[in-house]
Amino acid sequence: MNPNFFSDSTFLVSLLGAFLIGSIPFSYIIGRFRGVDLLKVGSGNPGATNLTRNLGRNWGALGLVLDVLKGVVPILIMRDLFVEDSLSVIHAIAVGAAAVVGHCFSPFLLGRGGKGVATTAGVLLAFEPYLALSLLLFWVITLRWIGSVGIASVIGALGGAALGATLMLQPFSFSGILIHATSVPDQRWLGAILVLICLLIVSRHQQNIREYRQARSAASE
Repeated sequence: MNPNFFSDSTFLVSLLGAFLIGSIPFSYIIGRFRGVDLLKVGSGNPGATNLTRNLGRNWGALGLVLDVLKGVVPILIMRDLFVEDSLSVIHAIAVGAAAVVGHCFSPFLLGRGGKGVATTAGVLLAFEPYLALSLLLFWVITLRWIGSVGIASVIGALGGAALGATLMLQPFSFSGILIHATSVPDQRWLGAILVLICLLIVSRHQQNIREYRQARSAASE
């Protein structure tokens, strides 16, 4: 790895660009366009789930797709900026993480933001679509079993963290849509960042966890 890798100006610009793209609160913008302030209705979260609850599935689906693209587009742009595959992979991992952080802590909403699930899905699609689709299937099954989008997302994130830990301990090669991770260091970097992102998602669902525990406690009384 280039010793000046993390001081590379293009890399820093790509990180900032990914953060800003991730920060665009599409669901909130759609809500305002339709006369609804998502920060003041429902859960108060400016994400696609709250958009769906207040404006219906069609608008919610649009917000969801745009949130997923926030994870894909920065990596697509980054891919065209670098040539060396090994360099591109590590750049892409960091750029994807920056997009997720931007989604969760949008400066356009004074630090408020979504919970990171859809944008993380976009990042995973760029790296390994089969992994992303497997986690989606796991999420759907969990949702049907639990009946809570938030708790299903938490369980899915924990599953993603477990996969990330596995990738760190037992690296395996894969070829994604945009990025090919074939070296052990690349795979371990991806695993480590996946763990951190998934833990961030869990932390963003603390209210959902509290509400679920309260509901279970009330039901058992």
